[in-house]
Amino acid sequence: MDVTEVSALGRPLDLGMLYDRRNEALISDCNLWDNHTLTSDRISWPQLKTHVKVLEDDSLQERCRAFEMSPMLRVSALCGLMKLNGAAAFLNHPVQSQHQDRVTLHYKTTTRLDMISQRLLQEGAPASVINATTATHVIIAVFYGAQAFFVFDNERINSEKNTEMENVIKKMTTTLSAREVFSSLNEKANTILCDCSLYIDVGDWKSPVSFDKAVEIYGSLPTLLGSKGERAVPLKVWLYPLKKLDKSCVHAALSGVSENLIHQVENILEHLRKQIRMCQDMITDYDNLTVITWFPALTEKLQNFSEFLQDYRTEFQRKTAQIIESKHINEEEREKNLQELICNCNQSPFSLENTQHWLEKKKTELAVLNGCRAANITIVKTQEELQRVINDPLMSSVFCFTISSMEAEDSFLKVLKQHIELMKKSTLIISKCINLEDSLQPLKPVCINEKVLSDLKVLIAAKETNEDPKRTKFIAASVPDDGYSEFSVQFYHEGRVVSRNLNLQRKTDLAQISQIKHNSVSLKMNKKQNGNIERYVIQYRASGDGIDNATWKQIIFDAKSVKETCVISDLKSGKQYQLRYSVIEHYMSNFSKIINIKTAFSPINGQPFVNKLNRSMLRLAWLKAESDEDCPVLRYMVEYKEAGLEGWSSVQTQGPECECTLTVPHSTCYRVRVSAVYGEGYISKPSEETPVPVDVWSIKLSERKSSILLEVLKLQTEKKPVELRDWTDEESELKGFLQCLPYISELRSVFNSI
Repeated sequence: MDVTEVSALGRPLDLGMLYDRRNEALISDCNLWDNHTLTSDRISWPQLKTHVKVLEDDSLQERCRAFEMSPMLRVSALCGLMKLNGAAAFLNHPVQSQHQDRVTLHYKTTTRLDMISQRLLQEGAPASVINATTATHVIIAVFYGAQAFFVFDNERINSEKNTEMENVIKKMTTTLSAREVFSSLNEKANTILCDCSLYIDVGDWKSPVSFDKAVEIYGSLPTLLGSKGERAVPLKVWLYPLKKLDKSCVHAALSGVSENLIHQVENILEHLRKQIRMCQDMITDYDNLTVITWFPALTEKLQNFSEFLQDYRTEFQRKTAQIIESKHINEEEREKNLQELICNCNQSPFSLENTQHWLEKKKTELAVLNGCRAANITIVKTQEELQRVINDPLMSSVFCFTISSMEAEDSFLKVLKQHIELMKKSTLIISKCINLEDSLQPLKPVCINEKVLSDLKVLIAAKETNEDPKRTKFIAASVPDDGYSEFSVQFYHEGRVVSRNLNLQRKTDLAQISQIKHNSVSLKMNKKQNGNIERYVIQYRASGDGIDNATWKQIIFDAKSVKETCVISDLKSGKQYQLRYSVIEHYMSNFSKIINIKTAFSPINGQPFVNKLNRSMLRLAWLKAESDEDCPVLRYMVEYKEAGLEGWSSVQTQGPECECTLTVPHSTCYRVRVSAVYGEGYISKPSEETPVPVDVWSIKLSERKSSILLEVLKLQTEKKPVELRDWTDEESELKGFLQCLPYISELRSVFNSI
């Protein structure tokens, strides 16, 4: 944009006013836009800053530098071509005498910057207004505030410069408190205090004023503009050339051309206008302010894109005007040339399809960055930052949402710039359509925006429902590396990449456990349901009491080598574990929900060996049970069944020895088994049962149940005698015992021996 900055110098300049740059004159009787338009399209930015300094010398150059005046404006002001008001009158302050010591204090404060919206400039202005004025520019921005100059003059006693006054004034630059200024003065300083010439933009004081009054005014400066800065005055303005706003050159020149071509030209100009506005809106949108600040390169790209569109629009208008105004071609050839120009535009990098795709991509990038910021997802911008997160020893898993690098060169912008340069260099009204197909190939639109935002939404949901927040991290990365696909989710485990294309929207079913052993677990995989799977990613970790967020261990199985189950081995017996899994096809699915399992304790191998020492004593031995350091075997539990009694009776060994003597009176024991008792109180599955040979069943009928005894007798392969050692008065037990008689070889009575 051809914008010119001009100092206001106390003139009543405002937005929309017309200005003649040739003689630095304000056209005060005409505004380019009406008050309603200016009010609705005015943008105001707070700019609260204050600067206080002592001018280095009293030269005209130093005075002009204080007002930031251009050379042309200096000539107009110093030659008396404009009236200088307020602080600007300081330019005409009398020159310092050789017999004076002079110190000038410059106070400057700013309040706000008012500017018109980009929309007004893009829409142009009525040709009737532009053609009816002698102005060359219009005011599009005004910087408000106020300035004050305090000129302290003191007559010299001799030819030597007295620095005491300068030291006093310099103290004023460090404070706005009059009390502090006066308290810092010594006796010598009080003797040289003098009057002060005052030039100020606000207030109504007659100059000169006393030193005391000057200090009082200086201390009140922060309040003079009003609580809301309503008394601030223009300090400087920005001017925009009117010729840039005259859109009539194209539309007026199109007379005599078919309406269809006119419509196409208008459409091209309209889409350029809308895209310029869209680009500016992205930059100024309050919601984008934080990420725009994070990524200055993104702002620069948007600004460059906007400038390229404006340059292209200007060139398109110029070439259109050349075609229409040419006197050397007939109507048919004119339409043909215009058609070629439109065709070139539609096939160029500036076509609606290409530019809209670029804008949509940037819109998606901003949406992703804003989404990550709102969800408190860390955004890394360099490879070094990314590697630090991935290799963090405290993190087991990292989910990374990759975004195209904001710092990397944008190949599309490079193509746009080349195209603009070629258009400007071309002297032909219709240049050949520039073939940039190869450059544009990677820029072809891809309908990814909805999927990208959907993936981000799922990533944020996964972060919020994360079952392992201490060991799992969710980040976004905008890093300059060709190896990273833009807009994809990558998964890292223990510092290594597992997948560069994670589909969080696809979540696998819960793992199906087919078998649990003491040191392994088998997961059943349904290949038909899961499709063309390449690999299975299974993660597991220890859990339970005393274990807080253990590290996930990971095993990857090649689907070709898996028939039906994946076996996770190297587990510890009797321990609790958590499992989850994912599948990899052309992308990796999200992990399944966590399931909890507990491995079994290994049973004792084989049957216990039984040696019958006598009628009532058994000697048992068995193989040692498997154990490990974390969970040793403390002792063994020997269980035995007695005929006529319900359930198992048991005794425990004193230590981990693998033998035991069992005293079972009256020869009622007929089965034994052994279990291992581990360090944490866990008991293994019992061993296989060993039958105990019985020659004669010795039964106290009052202590046994005949129904249970009957079940035991039925299992005999050979009938044995039964000794009755007492009797019972219960009729039901007597009837039950009578049913046992067919299964015994002989009934004996030994009541007298009781």
